[in-house]
Amino acid sequence: MHAVAVADLHGNVRLYELLLRIADAWRISSVFIAGDLLPGGEFSSASEGEEGTDLVELQRRFIERTLTPLLQSFLAAHRHTDIYAIMGNDDCRANEALLRELDEATPGFHLVNERLVELRDAKQMHAFFTDEIPLLAVTGYPYVPPGAGLLVDWVKYENHVRLTPPGMDPCADIHDVGIQTVPARTRTTIADDLADYASYLERSNGSGASSYAPDRTIHLFHSPPYDTPLDSMPPQGRHDHLRLPDHVGSSEIGRFIEREQPYLVLCGHCHEAVTLGGYKTQIGDTWCVNPGSQTHIDVLSVVQFNAYDPSEMKQLFINAR
Repeated sequence: MHAVAVADLHGNVRLYELLLRIADAWRISSVFIAGDLLPGGEFSSASEGEEGTDLVELQRRFIERTLTPLLQSFLAAHRHTDIYAIMGNDDCRANEALLRELDEATPGFHLVNERLVELRDAKQMHAFFTDEIPLLAVTGYPYVPPGAGLLVDWVKYENHVRLTPPGMDPCADIHDVGIQTVPARTRTTIADDLADYASYLERSNGSGASSYAPDRTIHLFHSPPYDTPLDSMPPQGRHDHLRLPDHVGSSEIGRFIEREQPYLVLCGHCHEAVTLGGYKTQIGDTWCVNPGSQTHIDVLSVVQFNAYDPSEMKQLFINAR
């Protein structure tokens, strides 16, 4: 099993270093990181004296001083390993350009926010095992539904019903009351984007979308599909006589998976789901995986799997201390 998936590392340097040691020791070809790459909030790894630093600046420093040197050093020494990553709702979009620069300057690192790229390992192996190894691609969709915090760079309404989180003024717009580090380029919904994902990719980056085939594409979603083991939350009680939901994923992502049956779905966002629900589930024939996150106790939640037989996988919890 030559691939691993993690999510929600939130700038924890110990876990990044452990992940790369695992990739080296296990001879991993493909590493997938399903969002929330950078420090922020209670998971911040800011050093003493930086607690009051603006979040955009804090994350910029982490990319420039820690993440970039770490990944470039590893990938320069591991030419046969590729890292595929998306941002998540706790990552400031103002710093997306820095990660794009890291992508362009670093062979082996791929930021797949709203993009489609070849799975390099599949292309290499397909040349030798044409009948056994499919040509696979990787794409990423970092958006989550409302309710995940004040930062809304990567937040969209599910659909045109525009449901707001419990406790929020139903007449308010999340983009007016939330924090955006860059202006929203469009006001589409998750349903709009996923209705014709190839066209969405074309609008987002203008290339590569013509080759999109869901049944040959590994999808990185930051949000898990709604009402599955992958988006289970602890009981949240009640609000104004209504029971709050115990699931916080995306219903539109769930509908997309049911309709399109993508090759494999890797997600994150719901840290506790791995212990409350589970790390994998099937929607139709599609395996969906949320590795979970235990960043706050320096434990790496990692799923190791075979990219060419996604049913073959296992979950591991590895302490970085």
